[in-house]
Amino acid sequence: MSKKIEKRQTIIQAAIEVFGKKSFRDSNISEIARRAEVAEGTIYQYFRNKEDLFFSIPMEKTREFCNGLDLHLQGIAGPINKIRKFIWYYLYFFETNPEYGRILMLEMRVSKSFVKTKTYSFLRDSTSEILEIIREGQKEGVLRRDANPYIIRHLALGTLEHVVTRWLLKGEKYDLLDSYHDISKLVIDGIGAAEREPRLRERAKED
Repeated sequence: MSKKIEKRQTIIQAAIEVFGKKSFRDSNISEIARRAEVAEGTIYQYFRNKEDLFFSIPMEKTREFCNGLDLHLQGIAGPINKIRKFIWYYLYFFETNPEYGRILMLEMRVSKSFVKTKTYSFLRDSTSEILEIIREGQKEGVLRRDANPYIIRHLALGTLEHVVTRWLLKGEKYDLLDSYHDISKLVIDGIGAAEREPRLRERAKED
């Protein structure tokens, strides 16, 4: 890793810690610079202003999320199992990154200006992995074919975002992963094809 990339990541991490504890409005560049142990002018070498730095955070963290998801999905067979793993990893990621969760869920998601940013488009495009899993499930007949795959994706992600947001608003006082099994069952029962169990049993016999 080059020193330039390492310095940028250090600034991003410092920004996450500062913005995650305070609101965007109440945070300032000088405080982020102190946390990153760099000169204030150094930050402006990487980011135009506070807003540019703020909206750069999800792009960095989403890359981290996608890389981790790809690793966790390796060796997982079948769309239903992949969706279960996706749900688990989503909850795990935000439980281990609560500051980022507060930035994304409690500030950016409720900002009208957020949807106009390149960051919003980047986040939307980053959900292609779960969309492909849904299409795979529809093709195999284990997920509902009578629903638009984009609607199914909205349903699954919307449920997870609501659960994480509630956890953040409650002060992160409980283990987010404790709800994994209930959420997984709810989502899969909602998007699963009614005939998936017979299909899965038939496939097991063939194997």
